[in-house]
Amino acid sequence: MAECMDSAVPLAAYKWLVCFLLEESHNRMEEQRASGKDEFQARNNSQVYYCRSLAIAYVEHSVLQRFHDMVAEADTPASLRPVLSQLCALYGLWSLSSHMSTLYQGEYFAGRKPAELVQTAILTLCSQLKDNAVSLVDVFAPPDFILNSALGQADGEVRCTDSSL
Repeated sequence: MAECMDSAVPLAAYKWLVCFLLEESHNRMEEQRASGKDEFQARNNSQVYYCRSLAIAYVEHSVLQRFHDMVAEADTPASLRPVLSQLCALYGLWSLSSHMSTLYQGEYFAGRKPAELVQTAILTLCSQLKDNAVSLVDVFAPPDFILNSALGQADGEVRCTDSSL
């Protein structure tokens, strides 16, 4: 499972996924054209399960690739690399998990083991990152109103909503 904790693993899966979906989208368009559909109908009938999925997978791959590259850049502080690497791997595995059916359909995955490994790796990364949760939220610095936390505010004070406390 340790190899799943590296962001290069979901990145490789995304590269395969984008290529697979591109090929499937192309094949679907060609089938539609060959069956006598005009260009509008061919595109319309190809979008739902093929082109739309391709577009989403491509954007997710691009974000993951950029995140992965940013973590490896020389100007990224060495002290932040471990946490950012874990966060990058978590994002990659979590977003990839929504494409599991396509990964099985294209035979990139087979059997129960890959899905179990992805799920276990996600839970392990969440467990490892929980100690850094406050710091990670502080990086984005959303206001207390947006967080709507029941536990506390940015000043570190615990909220008391019950006046009897």
